[in-house]
Amino acid sequence: MQPNMQKYQLTDEQMDALMERSRYGVISTIGEDGYPYGTPVNFVVLDGRIFFHGRKIGEKVSNLRRDPRCCFTVVEEQGFERCDDGACNTTSLYECVIIRGKVRTIEDDAEKMRILRATVDKLTPERRMDEIDAKRVPPTGIFEIVPESRTGKYHSAEPGHKVYQ
Repeated sequence: MQPNMQKYQLTDEQMDALMERSRYGVISTIGEDGYPYGTPVNFVVLDGRIFFHGRKIGEKVSNLRRDPRCCFTVVEEQGFERCDDGACNTTSLYECVIIRGKVRTIEDDAEKMRILRATVDKLTPERRMDEIDAKRVPPTGIFEIVPESRTGKYHSAEPGHKVYQ
């Protein structure tokens, strides 16, 4: 592990809190050409598991069907820290979680409905999910990231340094 990773590591509780309050993450898949392919997705954590939804077709889904390995990154930008008067002495303040794992597709419509309701509750709590048209659930792709490893890192401002948002 890198020295900075050891020094600025988030605890499990801090990583859980960041995942709970974040609305978006980036899922990176392995493209057919071998290049990484990153896609922003909204997500929800249920029972310690990470879910996202979308269409059942597209480059991201094709990549995951060919190779289910992925990297999921969530970052919360918290401004910038000015360390001294030099022009290049500014650094980012943030928290991030990086998860490596494999993706599986959820097929059960009752489970898909539960995940969609939880997603709406997190992202747009003012919406009423009891009004969802059940016919729209089967064609929706619901995907679970099964974590194999998780790390979290942060950088906070040093006392006395100016912080800019």
